[in-house]
Amino acid sequence: MKKIINLSFVLAGVFLASCEKTENKVYFEGGTPPNLTASTTTVRLEAGQENNQAIRFNWTNPEYRFNTGINSQNVSYTLEMDTVGGNFNSGAKVSLVIANELSVAYSVGDFNKILTTGLNGGKGMNLVNDPRRVYTIEARVSSSIGNAVKLLSPNKVTFTASPFP
Repeated sequence: MKKIINLSFVLAGVFLASCEKTENKVYFEGGTPPNLTASTTTVRLEAGQENNQAIRFNWTNPEYRFNTGINSQNVSYTLEMDTVGGNFNSGAKVSLVIANELSVAYSVGDFNKILTTGLNGGKGMNLVNDPRRVYTIEARVSSSIGNAVKLLSPNKVTFTASPFP
């Protein structure tokens, strides 16, 4: 009886030792930074035209690649705008998050709000100090999946705009 119990423990130990946990780790293998384009280089902002389209930004898919294949997760994009010379670090910088889209269009009214007071009560570029002045603005886009993987656009687009009060 003692031999049977000992044999049972030995066989159980061999069985448990032969079980290996297989771990599938997912690794980021790269992607292509999104390329940004704008529909115009001169944004026309006129009172009374608030419903017309002011500008459309388009960017390419970053095609995030992992060892398991092409990304199937949600990608977030951040469109940043700043006055020329601000290097996206000035107090005038605006950051807008766009989820899962490869473009965004703004009406004259919405874009004027972004440049003056911020869309939806957020932080705007605060360019109303000198209304009707022509401002030169740069924009860039970055893409990210969560906080871990971020790609910054290699290019900036430049355009002019004159916000109205």
